[in-house]
Amino acid sequence: MNRIPAPTLSQAYAISPLDGRNHLKISSLSEYFSEFALNKYRTKVELEYLLKLSEWKVVRKLSAKETSKIVGIYKDFNLDDYFEIKRIESKTNHDVKAVEYFLRQKLEKAHLDDLTPYLHLGLTSEDTNNLAYGLILREFNEKVLVGELQVIIYRLLEMSKKYKGVEMMARTHGQPAVATTVGKELGNYCYRLSKLQKKLKTFKFEGKLNGAVGNLNAHKTLIPNIDWLKVSRSFVMELGLEPNLYTTQILFYDNWMEYFQAIILVNSVLVDLSINVWQSIMLNIYILQKKEGEVGSSTMPQKVNPINFEHAEGNLLLANSMMEFFVRKLTSSRLQRDLSDSTIRRNFGESLGYTVLGWKSVFEGLNKLSVNKKHLEDELLGHWEILTEAVQTALRLKGDKDGYEKIKKISRGKVINKKSYTKMLNDLGLSDNKKLQDLNPIKYSGYSIELINKLKI
Repeated sequence: MNRIPAPTLSQAYAISPLDGRNHLKISSLSEYFSEFALNKYRTKVELEYLLKLSEWKVVRKLSAKETSKIVGIYKDFNLDDYFEIKRIESKTNHDVKAVEYFLRQKLEKAHLDDLTPYLHLGLTSEDTNNLAYGLILREFNEKVLVGELQVIIYRLLEMSKKYKGVEMMARTHGQPAVATTVGKELGNYCYRLSKLQKKLKTFKFEGKLNGAVGNLNAHKTLIPNIDWLKVSRSFVMELGLEPNLYTTQILFYDNWMEYFQAIILVNSVLVDLSINVWQSIMLNIYILQKKEGEVGSSTMPQKVNPINFEHAEGNLLLANSMMEFFVRKLTSSRLQRDLSDSTIRRNFGESLGYTVLGWKSVFEGLNKLSVNKKHLEDELLGHWEILTEAVQTALRLKGDKDGYEKIKKISRGKVINKKSYTKMLNDLGLSDNKKLQDLNPIKYSGYSIELINKLKI
């Protein structure tokens, strides 16, 4: 039996529920959006740039052993390194400069003192920061986010195939409409999400390395023998990012905001799914499986609540509100630089944390659902009026221009049983129409099954 780990002291005193109540569910995000992770990625960018300066012959040629030492500094980055950066930052009051001074110490300890003047050469802090964040977002997207969405899509596909032949009452405007199948309705979400996932999978994150206001001023003035535009482009590409040469001091956030907008769309689809499943549980379409030891209400012992879908709705709407703010705010910047963006982007992890938390809630909720087949069949057989769509269409196909109006007069606002349906066919002269005579509400779901058979992700 798996035991639930006891909460830590840091979780007990955490202000954010992401680092407190829900930490264990999203702990993998700490590898990307913690202060520790940001400084680790900054050291990677700074040291990779130093290595490139050697390759570009701005710095002396490095031996394989020296290169290995430099790479080892960021690969072996640990908590002691992080705490040292924070100690330095307490004096500099500048986070990126603290990383530079920390790396000077590391190079000196590695007996590479002559390289220290070349750390951060000609760069602005935003060269380091944008590349660090770009790497963080790219790797988080590839290693965490796409996979979290994949499990939901696979689960929906599995359920849509399983329930493709289970007819149910479709409701338009909340009222009985015609029949569909449970599998087809789940398949709709599977298809929507798989399209959006392809966008996330293929998304290209931008980066820039071009100095204080985007023109590589110092580079061109003092090292004119190198084509720095070409070098800048190649460096960003080798990091796995798309180079953007047209910036101010900052990499414009348009690219990252496009990424967040893609996530907003995914979250919105999953909110729609959560609300519709919640309503379907209320309508007895789904039955929630009971979980041993779980309590639905502190006063009503009978309750089994759709809490996973409620949690998903709340967390995903919260995530979207944050990301919508990012889009509104970060697409504009005063002149060549203002610092209001810096504190905001530190909350990227917060919005993505609520996103992942919401996705996990959706997946957990889907795994608690079973279909109430008997109720669905009984409900359909109690509403023969849903076949009037077919009846009025048959009349029109016979050339009766008033077919719709005739059926409307007979059926609008009424619940019709089998006997009344048969009488209606006879009264309308359709007793010889075998298709309509043999039809019943649970044989009227169109191409529902075929659509799910064709569904691929």
